[in-house]
Amino acid sequence: MAQLFNRLNVPVTVNGAGLLNPWAGGLNAPQWSAADLDDDGKTDLYAFDRNGSKHIAWRNAGSNGQPQWEFAPYLTTNFPFCKNFVLLRDYNRDGAIDIFAHAGDEGIPGFKVYRGHFENGILNFERLKFPQWSFDVLVYPTGGGNFTNVLANPPDYPAVDDIDGDGDLDILSINGTGGYVQFYENMAIEMGYTDDTLIYEFNDPCWGKFFIAPFAEELLLSPDPSQCAQLLGNPNDDEDARVLHGGGTLCTYDADNDGDKELLYGDLIFPKIVRALNGGEAENAWVTDQDIDFPTNDVPVHISDFPASYYLDFDNDGIKDFMASPNVPNSSVDRDVAWFYKNVQTNEAPLFQLQQKQLIIEDMLDFGTGAQPAFLDYNADGLMDFVVANFNAWLPDFQNDPYLFLFENTGTATEPKFELVDSNWLDFHQFASETYSFAPAFGDMDGDGDPDLVTGERYGSLFYAENLAGPGNPMSFGPIQPNWQGINVGQYSTPFIFDLNGDGANDLIIGERNGNVNYLPNQGTPESASFHTNPDEAPNNKFLGKINTQQPGYVTGYSAPVILDFGDTTYLITGSEFGYFELYIVDADSLDFGTSFQVVSEQFGGLRDGGISRIAFANLNGDDLLEAIVGNNSGGLGIFSSPINVFGTVDAKETTPVLAFELFPNPTGSELFVSLPQSSSQPVSYRLFDAFGRQVLSGTFREATGRVSVSDLVAGVYYLQATDGVAAGVRKFVKR
Repeated sequence: MAQLFNRLNVPVTVNGAGLLNPWAGGLNAPQWSAADLDDDGKTDLYAFDRNGSKHIAWRNAGSNGQPQWEFAPYLTTNFPFCKNFVLLRDYNRDGAIDIFAHAGDEGIPGFKVYRGHFENGILNFERLKFPQWSFDVLVYPTGGGNFTNVLANPPDYPAVDDIDGDGDLDILSINGTGGYVQFYENMAIEMGYTDDTLIYEFNDPCWGKFFIAPFAEELLLSPDPSQCAQLLGNPNDDEDARVLHGGGTLCTYDADNDGDKELLYGDLIFPKIVRALNGGEAENAWVTDQDIDFPTNDVPVHISDFPASYYLDFDNDGIKDFMASPNVPNSSVDRDVAWFYKNVQTNEAPLFQLQQKQLIIEDMLDFGTGAQPAFLDYNADGLMDFVVANFNAWLPDFQNDPYLFLFENTGTATEPKFELVDSNWLDFHQFASETYSFAPAFGDMDGDGDPDLVTGERYGSLFYAENLAGPGNPMSFGPIQPNWQGINVGQYSTPFIFDLNGDGANDLIIGERNGNVNYLPNQGTPESASFHTNPDEAPNNKFLGKINTQQPGYVTGYSAPVILDFGDTTYLITGSEFGYFELYIVDADSLDFGTSFQVVSEQFGGLRDGGISRIAFANLNGDDLLEAIVGNNSGGLGIFSSPINVFGTVDAKETTPVLAFELFPNPTGSELFVSLPQSSSQPVSYRLFDAFGRQVLSGTFREATGRVSVSDLVAGVYYLQATDGVAAGVRKFVKR
């Protein structure tokens, strides 16, 4: 059976409290939507993190007025790759959410649309086709039978809403130079179609009639509802159309229940949200007033770079709230990224009050930007602990804020659990004024039988600290040595320690920003490591195995190698900028420049948990499979059971034959029957998971119809996973 990376639920405690969603992977630039993602009739929560182009979902496990958002990665299993922005909208009102996403991954400044449908409670998507134009993106007619794309600039976040009140979804987006908001009207209703059709016309080049002036906090309003505002004051001067502006975010809602939409605007270079008040009509918007510090009744939004607004029900009380988050994917606010304002009144007369700035994030491991994990047994108790380094964390004065965080395994040999015991392990923060983006690795560099510490950093050099404890003792490190041995590989060095050439002395295998992998063989002895400092010169090999994690069109790749040795076979696994992991078989006879390693998979196990991926392996629960902790550029972690077993067998297949079976009755109260295919002659093993991914039951079916007692389970949604050793399948059911 092909086995991929399967998520685990391992408890984590921070400051004495257990985290609800520790392994959700962090958030930096979340774009929020609300939708029923599992067809259970309840509205779930979704975020697209622009940093790393990552889909994240939380299942609604709460009740009315009592929110409880449980991380539910299975809900986004079939979501397509997207870039820049994602808005979930049910344009055809069939109960299955659809996707409006930027087409930047295809080089088009427009919208691609995916129609959603449910299969066994799981969303699947089909790309909509638009044969009128060269690309399958939303289009509008330009005359003479010609069409072009509905514009969506890469930096921006548009509005997809019923702007004119006719029941179908229109679009507001910022024009190419950033000065005006354009209105694309969905003409389906007007043309006699139903509201499940997307037919757009370019209705208004300056919706609301205001102008977005460069380097100005306020919008320039027009005194005339039929005239676009002009920066230069001359209505007949078109110079404004050529004034370039960096980017903006849009969100619409009806603030005064008058049937037209107000606009919330965020600017690339200002920390505030501007509310533009619509004094016109739904069909003819005219902004007549503005609040430049929204919300003016409470603490205004102040997100240093490119704030974006979202209007949806975050606290599960049926009343829509307001959320603000940064829309910059890198080098911006990365901890206070979810400003939650509760609507303390009604949908008809909303009034927002700030509750917190880390909604959802407070329940997960989030270290700012970037996460580089490594396993160790720091207290020599036989249980694997881990340390994680962030790349950095944003501070208002633009100072560096990097740390090493130490998590102790306080569980058992079969049931791990982790507790944060040191937020500045070994005081690496003392080097923050000089560098950041630490990358720890452990290995014996002095032949005394205990693991020493080698750490990479932003500018390509290495730190070294000798473990003075001796084998079998809790780690105790000597002074940290910066710029160890003068080694420098370029930028963002990510070392791994292993005797690759088999001479008994540990070597260095180092990833870097460019995406290549550097091999530095140890020129000293096992007791006294020594390296040639220039990675470009022999005996070093700057392009080990001819590995390059760059994608076409990119000049960076952010390789991060890990070696797994199983005697007869040695594997090299590396993270990458796009987030996939590449798997190679090391040829110990081909370590010199110009020779290639055998590629097993360029997307190993189909695993992608965000951008700039990092991975560490250990056996945490005593079974036959290695577990993996995965870090990403959003500053968070995921934990998985890997397809690599302790004997060295690696299953890199990414598809499994489907085992077709049915469940009945569904919903059920006490017993669940499983109808298996007659073609399956082998016993079928099954596992039952709750909606959070926790296994609650397991067993084996030996007849064509199996029976499972579920009377002891609490009411809710469950998933039954079954396999006959060759094929596998999963079905959802509801326990009453």
